[in-house]
Amino acid sequence: MQLLSEQFEMSDAEAKNVKTMAISIALFHSSAFLQSRLATISPAVDLKYLSMMSLYRKENEIAAASAIKSILNHLWYLSEELVVFSVFDRELAESLRKALVEKLLSIPRPKRFLPGKPKFPKTGPNDLVEYPDQLIRFIGPNSWLLFDLLKMNEEQLDWMQAPVSCWEKMSGYKKAEAVVRSMEVVNDCAERAVKLITDFKDVVGNVEEQNYLLQVIEQHRAHFKSFNKSSLNSI
Repeated sequence: MQLLSEQFEMSDAEAKNVKTMAISIALFHSSAFLQSRLATISPAVDLKYLSMMSLYRKENEIAAASAIKSILNHLWYLSEELVVFSVFDRELAESLRKALVEKLLSIPRPKRFLPGKPKFPKTGPNDLVEYPDQLIRFIGPNSWLLFDLLKMNEEQLDWMQAPVSCWEKMSGYKKAEAVVRSMEVVNDCAERAVKLITDFKDVVGNVEEQNYLLQVIEQHRAHFKSFNKSSLNSI
């Protein structure tokens, strides 16, 4: 810390904060960040990060508490609707993946799903985190939503009755896994919509023209994801 203080002309307190941040990024944040776009492992990554922060509190109470507070506001992948993605997480033990399916099968499949915002699991800042077995606890009736959207009947879910080692050979499993693996983990669509309207709200004054403008911009972005030569040549 003395070297930091002298080299960058900062106080000892500021140097300590920089060191804490560097340690946190190196040990915890970097791994979670690099894996954040993989939908199949997102539930386990979130729970593991929360578990590690709980342990880190013994080392740095303030930094860990701040991270935990942020995590608890973004538990989308631990909600009933998305925690089921863990079934397709090949990095988890086969016994755990099988247990997730058994928990799902023990819950009657709802005949209809009410629209609404997913509810975060009831996990407090001081609760004990059991990684990775706690994933099982988050499975609920809405965990059937994925298979309902894919219109998968009992015959297409026959892989759930088979050993995990056989899943990859069964058509129903391969269909569901392909969909989950193709999902892109991005910021909430509402946040992107807010960003879009913020950037272009003052370009035109008429509301109708504004609606047309936003549609044109979205269509343009869909066609031109980048401005490199290959993208422009495909016009």
